Amino acid sequence: MTWQYTPYIIPIVVAAVISVVVAILAWRRRTIYGATPLLFLMVSITQWLIFYVLEIGSTTLEGNLLWANVAYIGIVFGPVAWLFFAFEYTNPTKKVTWRTAVPFIIEPLFILLVAWTDSLHHLFRASVTLDSSGPFAYLVIERGPIFWVHVAYSYGVLAYGTYLLIRAYFHTSGLYRAQIGVSVLGTFVPWIINILYISPVAAMFIIDPTPIAFMVTGVMFAWGIFGYRLMDISPVARNSVIEQMDDGMFVVDTLNRVVDVNPAAQAVLRKPIERIIGLPVEEVFDEWANLVEQYRDVERANTQIRFTNGGQMLYYNLNISPLHDKQGRMTGRLVMLYNNTEQRMAEIALREAKEAAEAASRAKSTFLANMSHELRTPLTAIIGYSELLQEQTAVMDNTNLPGRLEKISVSADHLLQIINDLLDLSKVEAGQMKLSISSFSITSIIESVQVVVQPTLAENHNQLTINLDLDSDIMQADQVKVRQILLNVLHNAAKFTHDGQIDFTVQRDPDNAAQLMFQVTDNGIGMSEPQVKQLFRPFFQADLSPTRRYGGTGLGLAISYHLCKLMHGNIQVQSKLGEGTCFKVFLPLVTPNEALAANGQAAEPLAMDKEIEV
Repeated sequence: MTWQYTPYIIPIVVAAVISVVVAILAWRRRTIYGATPLLFLMVSITQWLIFYVLEIGSTTLEGNLLWANVAYIGIVFGPVAWLFFAFEYTNPTKKVTWRTAVPFIIEPLFILLVAWTDSLHHLFRASVTLDSSGPFAYLVIERGPIFWVHVAYSYGVLAYGTYLLIRAYFHTSGLYRAQIGVSVLGTFVPWIINILYISPVAAMFIIDPTPIAFMVTGVMFAWGIFGYRLMDISPVARNSVIEQMDDGMFVVDTLNRVVDVNPAAQAVLRKPIERIIGLPVEEVFDEWANLVEQYRDVERANTQIRFTNGGQMLYYNLNISPLHDKQGRMTGRLVMLYNNTEQRMAEIALREAKEAAEAASRAKSTFLANMSHELRTPLTAIIGYSELLQEQTAVMDNTNLPGRLEKISVSADHLLQIINDLLDLSKVEAGQMKLSISSFSITSIIESVQVVVQPTLAENHNQLTINLDLDSDIMQADQVKVRQILLNVLHNAAKFTHDGQIDFTVQRDPDNAAQLMFQVTDNGIGMSEPQVKQLFRPFFQADLSPTRRYGGTGLGLAISYHLCKLMHGNIQVQSKLGEGTCFKVFLPLVTPNEALAANGQAAEPLAMDKEIEV
């Protein structure tokens, strides 16, 4: 096997080098739609060109035939790679996989088998001779029937790929039509060249120009998908993604002309496409003059706009971001309009509902406060007169009357306590509860609470143990509020415990030496976990049975919770049903001179994003 140089291999070698460069480019950018099939195409063309060089350089029939058969690897797979490129480039949601590729490579594999075994059957080449009369030795072939089968298959594959590209061209907007148009133009080069080469005018060609024509097609494909990368996506991918977006999209070039829009943006403008594409932004957005003036030269922005359309207020998120080419130079701006009218209307409705609820809550608190004052006045009179009548009837010879008057007094006292609780709750909710800070003895507070709770302890046969572990007996806080908190907690323990033990411990908080911990532990009826979670809600009562065995309004602990927060403290509870409860009240030794309850501040309205009226 001998080989000789001929200058006719130079254009083929150049074409092979270009094919390698394009293949490398496709490999580096293989994440772009169509780049992987393009890589497959350029590798096939490169292989075809390289072995074609060896074929025309060979001086023997056996050498020419060997390299021609090897070159057929690229020849048979080139059209298939073409189809894969067209398929993936025009269907960005579907990438070519082995499963979809196998049906198309069966015929190329069969042709290779027939070509390489042609000496046994001559179905591919009916006869082969070597002509050495020209500038180089080349094969003179009488083509067999299988060759024409392959020609028909290759043309069919090329035709289908060409159809996909042309169809995509007519379904692409003007800005991207040039991009895909380059690929469409490239499809016709090998068609024309190959038809001429196998036609009677083939004598005009000294070498086979078909692989070079395919190289040109590959270059134009690469130009189409890599050269027009306004948004780094193929035009068909742009159609698939952007055309179906609910958000409006505008592309503005460096001269502030609108060069691309999607249907959603066109719907916002309510204008035909010819009154948008290529026109200055001032003319396109003529109804939004103040918006154009404000953002004409802005590269980045993210704000809210609103305008009236057909009598309806519409809200949009406006986002502007720059577009750059591969060298980092700015090529334009991407303007996105996201319709968030439903979200904004929901926020407005929620804000109005919240304001209405707050107004209703303030009205309720005002009503409770007024009613409490109105009810306390006659109740105070009832209590006073009942006590006076008790004193006057004590000397009378009537055994029933004093007892009945005492019941009136007790009932009135109980009702007055309920009204006082309601008044305290209304003050807390309205943010009107104030503190009266003073220094007082912790021991004296404990003793006074014990005296008040003693009747309940005795009634339920409970034993109270008080443990004071203090290095200082002085506390600076609101004495009335502290007494009220401890009285509520201790009274609950005495009420819900029968024939049991209650431990009342006062000490420094182990985790914070600046505050005291008042701990009340009992072995009473306890509470379940759901009851504990609801315990500090107003009007909540753990006992909801019809008999209402333990009575009460469910306000005491709720008020205690808010009073603790008011004095910058806290209250915690641990309980287990049937085993008992442990309350821990944490209060600072020195209460800050502030009077803001945890839930007593007026709630801030929902924040509205900055909006621009257009």
